[in-house]
Amino acid sequence: MDAEGVLALFAGDDTVLVGTGADEVRFGMAATRAQVERDMSQADEVSFGIENLRVSVFGDAAFGYADATFAGSASGTPFEIPGRWTTGLVRTEDGWRIVQFHVSVAYEEQPEGESFPG
Repeated sequence: MDAEGVLALFAGDDTVLVGTGADEVRFGMAATRAQVERDMSQADEVSFGIENLRVSVFGDAAFGYADATFAGSASGTPFEIPGRWTTGLVRTEDGWRIVQFHVSVAYEEQPEGESFPG
């Protein structure tokens, strides 16, 4: 796993990263680096698959959505988590970079066709 490769995708200190954990809200590159390094230190292996990618471009800004599957293993225990991600990007001199990245997992107790659980 390549932390530097992942971090190179982000825009810099304006970065906002939101993961699925209650404590996974990060602002700026130092906090984003800490999250990426934590994720990589806790995983034996990890992969990230996407489907239904949608991208909208508005000049030097773009927004994306995808259905995602996070798979791998941690402490020898395999996992596969279906989720969704949204992202905001900006065009820089070095190419497109992520400014905001948000990952979510559907609330399984909410019945299909209902807007609220219960």
